[in-house]
Amino acid sequence: MRVPFTWLKSYVPELESPEVLEERLAGLGFETDRMERIFQMPKGVVYAQVLEAHPIPETHLKRLVLDAGRVVEVVSGAGNARAGIGVALALPGTEVKGLKVGERTIQGVVSHGMALSPRELGVGEYGGGLLEFPPGALPPGTPLAEAWPEEVVLDIEVTPNRPDALGILGLALDLHALGYSLVLPQVRLETEKVPLPFGLRVDDPQGAPHFTLSYASGLQVGPSPLWLQRILFACGMRPISNVVDVTNYVMLERAQPMHAFDLRFVGEGILVRRAKPGERLVTLDGVERELHPEDLVIAGYRGEESFPLGLAGVMGGAESEVKEDTRAIALEVAQFDPVSIRKTARRHGLRTEASYRFERGVDPLGQVPAAQRALSLLQTLAGARVAETILEEGSPQAPRPIPFRPDYANQLLGTQYPEEEQLAILRRLGCRVEGEGPYRVTPPSRRLDLELEEDLVEEIARIQGYETIPLDLPAFFPAPDNRGVERPYQRERRLRELLSGLGFQEVYTYSFMDPEEASLFRLSPPPWRLKNPLSPEKAALRTHLFPGLLKLLRENLALDRPERALLFEVGRVFTKEGPWAREETHLAGLLFGEGLGLPHGEKLSGYALLKGLLEALLDQLGLDLGVEAHPYPFLHPGVSGKVWVAGEEKGFLGQVHPEILKALELPPVHIFELSLPLPERPFRFQDPSRYPLALRDLAVVVPEATPYGEVEALLRQAAGPYLESLRLFDLYQGPPLREGEKSLAFHLRFRHPQRTLKDEEVEEAMARLLAALRARGWDIRG
Repeated sequence: MRVPFTWLKSYVPELESPEVLEERLAGLGFETDRMERIFQMPKGVVYAQVLEAHPIPETHLKRLVLDAGRVVEVVSGAGNARAGIGVALALPGTEVKGLKVGERTIQGVVSHGMALSPRELGVGEYGGGLLEFPPGALPPGTPLAEAWPEEVVLDIEVTPNRPDALGILGLALDLHALGYSLVLPQVRLETEKVPLPFGLRVDDPQGAPHFTLSYASGLQVGPSPLWLQRILFACGMRPISNVVDVTNYVMLERAQPMHAFDLRFVGEGILVRRAKPGERLVTLDGVERELHPEDLVIAGYRGEESFPLGLAGVMGGAESEVKEDTRAIALEVAQFDPVSIRKTARRHGLRTEASYRFERGVDPLGQVPAAQRALSLLQTLAGARVAETILEEGSPQAPRPIPFRPDYANQLLGTQYPEEEQLAILRRLGCRVEGEGPYRVTPPSRRLDLELEEDLVEEIARIQGYETIPLDLPAFFPAPDNRGVERPYQRERRLRELLSGLGFQEVYTYSFMDPEEASLFRLSPPPWRLKNPLSPEKAALRTHLFPGLLKLLRENLALDRPERALLFEVGRVFTKEGPWAREETHLAGLLFGEGLGLPHGEKLSGYALLKGLLEALLDQLGLDLGVEAHPYPFLHPGVSGKVWVAGEEKGFLGQVHPEILKALELPPVHIFELSLPLPERPFRFQDPSRYPLALRDLAVVVPEATPYGEVEALLRQAAGPYLESLRLFDLYQGPPLREGEKSLAFHLRFRHPQRTLKDEEVEEAMARLLAALRARGWDIRG
């Protein structure tokens, strides 16, 4: 937002300098992007009155006779060059934009200077016509540098929660809270009791919660005075006419957009409604637009028929705009639904000063005061006659009181601000303070961001200055229900660190999926679809993570041919539990390609490698992994298992189903997916035993279909209390074993925690093992 220093100083006269203002605004939370000095008027540019304007035959040019303190003739090709207006005249010898103006003969006419456009004068970007001033604005021949002095403009960043600061008055009120005196503009309005020539209907009160319509007649449309044009140019807007300029001026002053409709095109009145299918409107920028049924429009009506006059809160229509011959207007000042305005502006690619403010919200009680301010200026600048009655639809709600405790503010901030000082700050901000501990504080209606007691505490800190808050920690502790809130994030971070240490690479995929892809991945249709998806491929919320990993692998294989890939993702999935949505966090992993080299030249790959990596991950967390055969529709029928972690069912592990791989044109891929959080098992430190180990090896011959977990469980149960650990070190099939058999070879470690084991005790444990194995029908490989 552009803030002219002199305009703000007219409301806050004690402001020291632009540099001090920049510092004050930064302390209030408004950073200055840049500060620039504008309106360096060239010497030799004077105010001149156009006395006569004569077309030059067979050209688009005109011969202007000017009063510039003396009669001067110039040639101009501007379309708006006409008798009666004031212009900026560069006399011969003046340097404008690096070029020296001289006397030239054009089409047989000697031009003694040059009438300037805003761009040529350096006050704006518009170069399509002359800069117009009202007649008699200055004595002819007055140097413009005297009447149009240099200005300093601060371009500040206004946060989305402070729409009131998009008006100069909002900033002035904040500076007043710092202790500066405040001079508010006086509204002097004389009204007449005349009947209104129009009506007002609001068919969409949700889109327009508050709508007002005022009547002004007897207007003399013409150029605005110098002071008003100067302000608009400084704020980056082009002056149009006194009527339009007043509406823009009040918008910039109060952050309340408004629009004036030429009464000749309103019909019987104004109707606020949604657009009809196929309806079209030519907006002020000259573009014909097809309206969307969700667009909120301002329409005129005659009987039951209505016709669009403008896009509500975004841009008016070209037909009903104020023109030179406009004599009466209907002045709209309204509050619109921010979401509706934002969607309309985005649909039509329109970003206007009005939509920018409506999208963030306007003061719900500010419409009538803003209308009265604009009408009073129209009386002064355009000779308007104003009707006493203002049509009004909607009942805006006043802000609710907020309980406030000064001691709580000090406790929250860790400060010792006096109570009266805190209350004085709130009053200077425009709050009404009632009661006695806790106080009831009613914020001004313009402050849409003040809803909670903590918001008021933040205001105290902001006005006092954040630098006054002590650096030591506050002497209180968080509420008990806030303790431990970071634990899930810490656990997820630990998982990420461990997986990265095991060689996995983390990836992120979209939380959205194509509903049509559910059958491809042999999944149930997603229960939750988006009403306004970014694209058809992102029209539903995902139920699993592994499809995203597979598609990511396919995309990377299309770009390159990596030998292997080891990926993981931690992300949200969305399922349904009864009628309710259920959001869960999952961990998924993917293994593709060559496996891991082992010390003796062997290689571990595929299912065994991924299961081993998952075991290593859980082992670091003190958890046990269990896998049992279970058919999943998206996994290979022979390599599909249900995963148990510390006795809890947590997910699946296996090879992707061949039909999915064929459809995606992928080689064999192994995946796992677990639901989080994983069980927690506290770590306990245990002194290493000082007593020696007793080591034994044992090879068990079992049927090929026997799960490893079944063999391990029997060994642990039969070995007795002194078995410290067992580890599989060999899997063998082949002669001399019979077909359909396999040999599992284990390292067994026995140890007593308090003494040395005797050989007899170890042999007794081994004897129990052998007896249990033979009782089960299994054999021992010699």
